[in-house]
Amino acid sequence: MGVGNCEARLRLAAVGKGHGFSLATAVHPGSVVAEDVAMGAGTVVMAGAVVNPGTVLGENVVVNTGAVVDHDCVVEEGAHICPGARLAGDVTVGRGAWVGIGATVIEKVRIGAGAFVGAGAVVIRDVPANARVAGVPARTLGKGP
Repeated sequence: MGVGNCEARLRLAAVGKGHGFSLATAVHPGSVVAEDVAMGAGTVVMAGAVVNPGTVLGENVVVNTGAVVDHDCVVEEGAHICPGARLAGDVTVGRGAWVGIGATVIEKVRIGAGAFVGAGAVVIRDVPANARVAGVPARTLGKGP
């Protein structure tokens, strides 16, 4: 589902499922997705995105234009990886989390559920659930809405 707001996308998907709909997975032909990537229903991979081997994309995930999700990442349901964001290997992005445009997340970092990573941030340590981080290196700005 191409709804930008993570929580709204999850709510709409639940309504659709409740009415018996099944959601398609959409992968742009200009993206590169490794053969062994597992993708949940309703997930969208946009043009120019790269999703490398061993990655799991949950239901209703958005991997936006030009984003890179490297090997062995787990992106949980409803998360949004914004245009140009880069996840190094073995990163976990929690349910409904937002990784902003051009952000970089180094290897083995966990972004908690509902967290918000600001545009251009460089994340070098774990981000707690519902936290808002930004900057280089990323620093906590407080809790999300």
